[in-house]
Amino acid sequence: MTLAVEPDHPTAANPAPASPEGLVFHRLCLASGVDEGASRAFTVEGAHLAVFRHQGEYHAVDNRCPHMGYPLSKGSVRDGVLICHWHHWEFDLKTGGCFLAGGDDVKAFPLELRADGFLYVGLARDEKEASRRRLVDRGRRALEQGLKDRSTFLIAKAVTALREAGATPQEIIQQGLYYGSYKGSEGFSSGLAILTIAANLWEEVALADHNLFLVHGLTQISRRSSGSSRRRIFPFPRAQRDPDLETLKRWFRRAVDQRDHGAAERILVTLKDRGHAPAVLADFVFTAATDFYFTGDGHALDFANKLFEALDYVGWEGAHEILRPIAVDLINRTRHEETSRWADSVPVLEAVFGRLDAIWEDNQRQHADLDIAAYAQFLLGDDFAPIVADLEAKLRAGVAPTDLCRAMTYAGAIRTARFHLKNEGDWHEVANIYSYAHGLYRAFELAPSKELLRGIFHGAVFLTYLRWLNMPAARLPRPGQRLGEPFATDEALLDRLREYADFQKVFEAEVLVNQYLEEGRDQRKLRYTLAHITLREDADLHMFQVLEVAFRHADLTTDPEERRLHLLAATRYITAQKVMKNILWSTENAERLQRGELLSEREDED
Repeated sequence: MTLAVEPDHPTAANPAPASPEGLVFHRLCLASGVDEGASRAFTVEGAHLAVFRHQGEYHAVDNRCPHMGYPLSKGSVRDGVLICHWHHWEFDLKTGGCFLAGGDDVKAFPLELRADGFLYVGLARDEKEASRRRLVDRGRRALEQGLKDRSTFLIAKAVTALREAGATPQEIIQQGLYYGSYKGSEGFSSGLAILTIAANLWEEVALADHNLFLVHGLTQISRRSSGSSRRRIFPFPRAQRDPDLETLKRWFRRAVDQRDHGAAERILVTLKDRGHAPAVLADFVFTAATDFYFTGDGHALDFANKLFEALDYVGWEGAHEILRPIAVDLINRTRHEETSRWADSVPVLEAVFGRLDAIWEDNQRQHADLDIAAYAQFLLGDDFAPIVADLEAKLRAGVAPTDLCRAMTYAGAIRTARFHLKNEGDWHEVANIYSYAHGLYRAFELAPSKELLRGIFHGAVFLTYLRWLNMPAARLPRPGQRLGEPFATDEALLDRLREYADFQKVFEAEVLVNQYLEEGRDQRKLRYTLAHITLREDADLHMFQVLEVAFRHADLTTDPEERRLHLLAATRYITAQKVMKNILWSTENAERLQRGELLSEREDED
């Protein structure tokens, strides 16, 4: 067992005398309390120690194996070699040196047997902070190894150790973003997006699920990273006169048009190097994303928004690499004006885009309100031509682009909530318009422009193409509809929700959420539960996107019906997906090991 220093022993308030080397010695136990060939564990001033007696000599080392944190006090010693029983790493008991090439050493501490018969361990005055930094540095190396090995368990172990050592979520997310950008070749990948969503939803997820959220994003990054590094990109050389922003923007759009990601990346890195504001970089990226029709089923613009949210969260640390993947997204994804599905919309949209300057000028000059709920219903029409014409009229009248984006997002929630389970192969389509509309809303908040208006028309056309996914339309719980049984507490209702999700009882889950909202119960607990249902599965990106958009737009509205539809859309989408729980199990095992538990112990044992 682990023994804490007793009150009458030397403490920070009453320390033992310092040695000439600046160490403070702390009394542990009588030397006779450690048997030959045995060990004991202690916690002193935040330091976890394993004390061994081998061939009549006493030794003290950090009790946490640097490999995966297994308690070394449960290991064994043979011929002066300390052996960890988890993966059989070996260490010199005297120095802590690791015999495995490339393996981290374990910290060894000076130990003294004094005349009073007690053992004393020497710790640096800042040992607690020094130990924390060693653990953080070790955890960062372990995390990189887990990412390289594409091992969910190693990633979970590293995340758990880092969080235990006091690493902030921002530090872990920054490392994941940088690694995924530097080592990835797929553009702004789903893993980078999930990590950004984790940052955005951090306060709306239960504390017990925080590690799990990080492991989800990092695991997705590891699966989409090649292990080899991108070639370094440098900004343009500094000169007496740099190209002006108008010229750089023209060059950037041309590079994207010509599918030259190297040139596009270098222009973005140059903008960052010259200290231009995030809104300037966002304008370049959002304009290029909307130069083409609904690029990559909307992912290019949605991921562009996530890119800037991620950079803001980490204070733009590592931006010279994290910026680069979005250029790959802009260049490699499908441009829908080139597809047969969108062919009929091209003449209609191109005519509108020819009037874009005038539309933008009218919009900026005037102001008009919009009934969000009523316009969402209008956007669900079957024919895109009258919708495109009305959108132009609304913009010219001065309706805020963000209001039109909110209406589009609400329409996306209805498409999702009305999605029939017989169409299960097309779930990603409704998720795409839902997340795209929210990404467009956020883009207008960051960098509004006339070019970005094109994104509104693209999204409206795509909404009409999804009408077949609501034929037949799934039934919705009626306002006020309940399960027909009372629940004494919020927890009882939410336990039932988890049960329904386990068995994919989708409509029952929706009715339960309907009842929860009708009864005015704690929505924070409901959000925790919906997030947990998502996180306990090996969820894909779309599940996280739907969750975030539902939470954000439920917060934006004061209309109870709009809020109800957003939360029902999330409930339907999340409970209809059935996947494995490997990430959950890996994270739970990692957390048990961090607590010093043995995975071989039965959970039903006392």
